[in-house]
Amino acid sequence: MKFPRSALGCIGLWMSLLGLLTGAAVAQPGATPDQVFDRYAQAVHAGDMAAVRALIAPDVERSDFVGCQPQMDNPTCLAHYIEQTVVVPKASFTDLGRVRRDDLLDVRLEVRSPLYTRAGVDRIVGRDLLQVRGGLIRSFRFIPDFQDPPTVRFFATLGIGPGAPAARPAASQP
Repeated sequence: MKFPRSALGCIGLWMSLLGLLTGAAVAQPGATPDQVFDRYAQAVHAGDMAAVRALIAPDVERSDFVGCQPQMDNPTCLAHYIEQTVVVPKASFTDLGRVRRDDLLDVRLEVRSPLYTRAGVDRIVGRDLLQVRGGLIRSFRFIPDFQDPPTVRFFATLGIGPGAPAARPAASQP
């Protein structure tokens, strides 16, 4: 194997080796949706938001996360959603199965987090739905499994789903 002699070549080689050694998640244009999800999971579990952001396409579909502010662009909004819901609470997830069709990936997950424990459940279950093109995430959604009682209980604490208290009708004026 030949090694580059220029300073720029050495820096490039060093960064490549560092990425291999640390398992850094970087976007790769030919990566399959499964490979991108695996890099995403590795980055989330490592708390590496820079690696998560590197996997998000500039034209990603906007997340419907309530924590997103109107001034946030779509990639910032999705990164904020991921950071607040899985990275900061130190969530870990287990892949329960995948279905892939072209650039779409549906991953069934069991997710554990101290956030859920504080809400009185051990884990939640749901699906990450991703569209991946060019090695980047173009859309990303988590869909809770509302057939799973612990998931229903957790989301009810947030006012979401079938277990949430019904909204009260506005009081009418006499």
